[in-house]
Amino acid sequence: MDSKGDKVMGLCALCGPDNGEEVVLCESHFLPKAIYRYFNRFKAEGTKLLLRSQEDEKLFSMGRQVFQPLLCDICEGLMSAEGEDYYLSEVFKTNLEDKLPSPVYQILWSSLIPVWTANQGRYGSDLVLSVGANFFPAIKSRQLYHYVIGMFWKATFDGWEHCPAMPLDSSIIEEMRKFLRGGDFPQNYIVRVMPSFARAKFGAVFPTLVQGQPFFSIQQFDFYLEKADRQFRSATSMGAVPLLYTIDPMKSERAYQNMVANYRKAEQTRSASKTQLSWL
Repeated sequence: MDSKGDKVMGLCALCGPDNGEEVVLCESHFLPKAIYRYFNRFKAEGTKLLLRSQEDEKLFSMGRQVFQPLLCDICEGLMSAEGEDYYLSEVFKTNLEDKLPSPVYQILWSSLIPVWTANQGRYGSDLVLSVGANFFPAIKSRQLYHYVIGMFWKATFDGWEHCPAMPLDSSIIEEMRKFLRGGDFPQNYIVRVMPSFARAKFGAVFPTLVQGQPFFSIQQFDFYLEKADRQFRSATSMGAVPLLYTIDPMKSERAYQNMVANYRKAEQTRSASKTQLSWL
């Protein structure tokens, strides 16, 4: 990419395939800029936030935000208005003054935990509980779904520094693009939102494939994209978003332990030997 401030012309990855117009491309961020600011604001004093690349296990400062010229200004605004703004304010951001988790986390805790606990004795501590988006009218599930699909879609592109493109079939990539522009949901796929109730998590895992399944994690939430025909038909037949809020203790624990393992590996690399790491 040209130096910051230079204009980059090209087809917008979101609207360009439909209109074929070359436009000025923005510095599109992989993670929303507010997430970088949040992490850096609350890191431990005297430490640096580091990102660890899966591909070659290199480390680089989180101050070097991951971006590339991908979207036009209009589509950047669309992504923000349709999903990112809601995610940042209601799902990601915690209430530091009152020491409370995000509003969506609080809703899910108060709604899911009592049901899960009531059935734990019958089914065991590994009980998996999934509840459809239509049961949570206080959560703007379509906007959350838009944000998650946008993250997975962006992850399919080359050009993100130290982040290899996630290999998905071209048909689902195109369905995601059309949905992000206002089209139908990607057919026969659901988004699974999995809050971490048992562990406090302070980090991020960029989109990747876990056992062939698209996955990413930020703070207290794990996100999955799953091929699930029956759940998709059930949700859309009721006019709901094809999104499930899920408690899955074993899956959540695996995600947490993988994050811990990456942190420990980072501590042992030469790049981090002279830098105290924040647990982020």
